Amino acid sequence: MSKVTPEIIKLIKDSINDLASDDGWAFLSNLGLLIIKKMPDFDPRNYGYKKLTPLIKSMPDLEIRERKGKDSDALSIVVRLKDQVESGS
Repeated sequence: MSKVTPEIIKLIKDSINDLASDDGWAFLSNLGLLIIKKMPDFDPRNYGYKKLTPLIKSMPDLEIRERKGKDSDALSIVVRLKDQVESGS
């Protein structure tokens, strides 16, 4: 069972908003860095997740995707608030 608190949900959503490009997407790696900067003792394991990605995937308000780089086969993981999708249509 998830131990994710409303405070952590707000921290994650606010951080996505701080980082998001015009299309609403933010790189998961940058998100992780910003969360640590805002809350140095943050650790997904404290909320029942081994890593940040499964924690993000557990949040129904967030959308997560993998993108292939333009110049390489490296994958980047991006995340955005789902309401960004609806407000754009």
